[in-house]
Amino acid sequence: MMEISVTFLLAGCLIQGVLCGFSISLPERVEALEGSCVYIPCTFEIEEKYKDNLTDTAKRLWYKDGKPAVVVFDSNSPDSGLLKGEIFGKPTEKNCSTRFDNLKPTDNGSYFFRLEGSGGLKYSYTKEKHNHVEIVVRASPPNPTVLLFQDQQEVMEVMEGKSVTLSCFKIFCPSLPSSITWSSSPEHLINANITEHQHQNQTHHYSDLMFTVTQHHHRAEFTCTATQQQITTHSTRQLHVQYAPKSVSAHVSPAGVIMEGHSVTLSCSSEANPAVNYSWYRHTEGDLKLLQTGPNLIINNINQSHSGRYYCRAENQHGTQNTSVLLDVQCEY
Repeated sequence: MMEISVTFLLAGCLIQGVLCGFSISLPERVEALEGSCVYIPCTFEIEEKYKDNLTDTAKRLWYKDGKPAVVVFDSNSPDSGLLKGEIFGKPTEKNCSTRFDNLKPTDNGSYFFRLEGSGGLKYSYTKEKHNHVEIVVRASPPNPTVLLFQDQQEVMEVMEGKSVTLSCFKIFCPSLPSSITWSSSPEHLINANITEHQHQNQTHHYSDLMFTVTQHHHRAEFTCTATQQQITTHSTRQLHVQYAPKSVSAHVSPAGVIMEGHSVTLSCSSEANPAVNYSWYRHTEGDLKLLQTGPNLIINNINQSHSGRYYCRAENQHGTQNTSVLLDVQCEY
């Protein structure tokens, strides 16, 4: 099973939302595993004057380029041509999406679409080079496709607390069923409040993981494994989760009794994404006074006047969290 090229080109013209004449939208290239199937998403447009000639009895044909070009698929007899499979939808829906089954190396080549309706509606979509789709039959399969969705939109980064869907899919071949399984790193995440739903339609086999994102998913990896004809392929998606500062802590170095005249470093740390800005504060005459920004506050030649509680604030665009540390300076003698 092979995935479809992500590059689509639209032939013809599209001016201010109005299609001009005959045009077609299809991928430049699709790939298939030998013995498996391939799916070609395809839609077309016709000239306005032929709209009454387009009925659901219209023929939808695929030709393989050559001298001469050869018809390889006829929607009226989908199991009798050189390529066998299924064409989807109805002609009046301007749908030419097609699945070809049991591909062979000899099926490599360039293909174009032809429409034959009533009256004068007979047109081969060959005017431009990008009206053709290249079918490539390979001996080894590619990896499955893994996408991360939130609110039906594909995302790169997600916010903690949001519900997301991690979707893995492969082209579905009725004669060659496949299996899809998931794993994660760290391993325990795959079993932590995750719901899996597998389904398929006429063209694709899907497996969806649905869960609510936490900080523990940041940089976690989910791997989709697809198996067909005893051939296994993998795809991995790493999650990037944004979240407010958590687990903010502060400590004093060196630890233990602090004597006058020495140097002391107060350090602050947290977990967050994106990275936080740190600020150090101290109560002075009843007010909280900003001393310094940055994760470390260094006090040289310390004395008893430095005794007291120091506060660290960790802040990023998603929130703020504070912590404090007590500094007790002892007299040298």
